[in-house]
Amino acid sequence: MINWDEYALNSEIEFSKALLSQPVEYPDFIHMYNPFVPWGGDFNRALNIKVTGLDYFEHIVSQIKRVHQEKGLDKPDRFDIRKPVLDEMQWTDSLLKKGFTMQAAIFFNSPTKMLELPSGYTLYAPSETEYFDWYAKLTETRGYFDDNWYKLLLPLQANFIQVFKPNWLLKDKDLIGWVYSAYLGNYCRLFEVEVVSHFQGMGMGRLLLQEIICEGYRQGAEYILLQSNAYLKPFYEKCGFKECSRNSIIRLIE
Repeated sequence: MINWDEYALNSEIEFSKALLSQPVEYPDFIHMYNPFVPWGGDFNRALNIKVTGLDYFEHIVSQIKRVHQEKGLDKPDRFDIRKPVLDEMQWTDSLLKKGFTMQAAIFFNSPTKMLELPSGYTLYAPSETEYFDWYAKLTETRGYFDDNWYKLLLPLQANFIQVFKPNWLLKDKDLIGWVYSAYLGNYCRLFEVEVVSHFQGMGMGRLLLQEIICEGYRQGAEYILLQSNAYLKPFYEKCGFKECSRNSIIRLIE
């Protein structure tokens, strides 16, 4: 029987490693350390945190903050807890009083298979030049483009797409949507399933997932694994995915 909790954890580690972060194991958590960037998020983060209660959680938080201080990093903004000992409502109520919010990170999987797909659509792997031309425009439109930030991120993103390869859904030459995918043993982990805004609400997200399920089958993967939130759960279930692992992401609010 597949231990999806372990698959989910492993795929998160591989995701951060693809961004050139390295796992450092501590007794009660794994810290992903990136020597190239000082900020947190997916670069410098703690995951697989083992806690026995709220008091012990505060102890872990102080340890992780100390790690960040010692390495000259920004304060951590995310703590991935493994199997909380309290239910989600209890954690939410208690942690709100301490300046934290809780967001459930849900993992979904689908077996790979061949499907009858509509003609005229193609799953396209862009060249590195094509990708970075597109990526520069995308980051600029999202409002956080900065020359220094972008130059720092480029070598990390170049390594990332060697592992989590970009796939574009095209109709003729029109870009419909995109997804990043990495083959990790017998499963394929997806990241950032996106559809261009003016194609949203037309079933393109479902078609993109169907294309990647077929591609996974062709590549020899048994399952597709992705992470989302409770809001998108109905969408992924309509696409044939089912919930297989639930963790908790706790973000510090300043």
